[in-house]
Amino acid sequence: MMIGKKKSITTTRFSEWSERLTQRLPQELCARNVLLFCVCSLFVIGAVMVASASMPYANTTYKDPFYFLERHVISICVAFMVAVVVSRFTLETWFKNIFLIWSLTIILLLITLVIGTEVNGARRWIRLGFFTLQPSEIAKLVMAIFTADYVVRRANEVRSGWKGLRRLGLVMIVSLTFIIWEPDFGSTFVIVAMMFGVFFLAGAPFKQFGMLGLTIFVSLGALILFEPYRLARLMSFSNPWENQLGSGYQLSNALMAFGRGEWFGVGLGHSMQKMSYLPEAHTDFMLAILAEEFGLAGIVTVLSLEFIMLACCLKIGYRALQNNHLRAGYLAYAIGFIFLMQILVNAGMNMGLLPTKGLTLPFISYGGSSLMMCTAMIVLILKIDTSTKNTNPQKEIADF
Repeated sequence: MMIGKKKSITTTRFSEWSERLTQRLPQELCARNVLLFCVCSLFVIGAVMVASASMPYANTTYKDPFYFLERHVISICVAFMVAVVVSRFTLETWFKNIFLIWSLTIILLLITLVIGTEVNGARRWIRLGFFTLQPSEIAKLVMAIFTADYVVRRANEVRSGWKGLRRLGLVMIVSLTFIIWEPDFGSTFVIVAMMFGVFFLAGAPFKQFGMLGLTIFVSLGALILFEPYRLARLMSFSNPWENQLGSGYQLSNALMAFGRGEWFGVGLGHSMQKMSYLPEAHTDFMLAILAEEFGLAGIVTVLSLEFIMLACCLKIGYRALQNNHLRAGYLAYAIGFIFLMQILVNAGMNMGLLPTKGLTLPFISYGGSSLMMCTAMIVLILKIDTSTKNTNPQKEIADF
């Protein structure tokens, strides 16, 4: 009976797909030092680009060209402190206390709606003196841990019918309702995609995905149609030049930055679009400024580092699942999905391939909360790498 359970758990549909993906990568690709090299390189590139992209705007608005750079350095320091705190707790501690952590996250989201700082019509931030906290970023990681724990704890229900999906659906609805009210459509999309992906890898029936996909498509479509600014973004993305000074202003200027950069860019600090032509140049559209200053070579370098980092997360997750560390494995995949969605959406919107959304490029864009949570996710990946190298089949099977 024990053997049957082991086989049913470890031979889910993720195995064939993940094995085909990871076997094509060098065995040493996801070594600890490679992952750390990618993250450290992105930290450095991000700091340099925040300084370059923000100086003109900071000097004009705050009379201090280093205003955003100083805050970015503070965010890096806070991120490292968060990394230390996260590393102090074992993976089992995070999983065992996930409901309490989720409850605290919901309280934070509620506080944000009540006393949060409003920027450009959105109330997503809580001011904490020198630091601004965005609880929806915390919610991404918390929902990743919650989902990874849930698909193992309720494995039979997840694979056999709708009951498992309905139970998690209640938690998802509560979480996403607060995030949508902020509103933060980008974080909503990332969380839904992550949970959808983990459920698929955990072996949920295909029939569920047809109905779930249709429900999500209709729900997201309704959110777009009933908010004029979202609909305007969707329409302008197809042809930003039609309303270049209106709804297509950001995207058209971002595309001009890409065009001006050509192969090797105009040089660090020589971007024209950051001179108040491209709004939010140091946040959502950092990639466009990087393209203008470093050209295609800079884009390839940064995206290569991002995707190597992502490949490391997936390979570590695959090894954890192969060694029967199921919760840790699914958590690594969940974190990988979050990184993947943010990379694709941010790069896609900068290049005009996707509608404009407020999602940062991991470790590159300005944003303290995003930097903090991305660092926390990397720490968890490193803990998964350390704690799942050896096979321990009895550990997870006992949970059933």
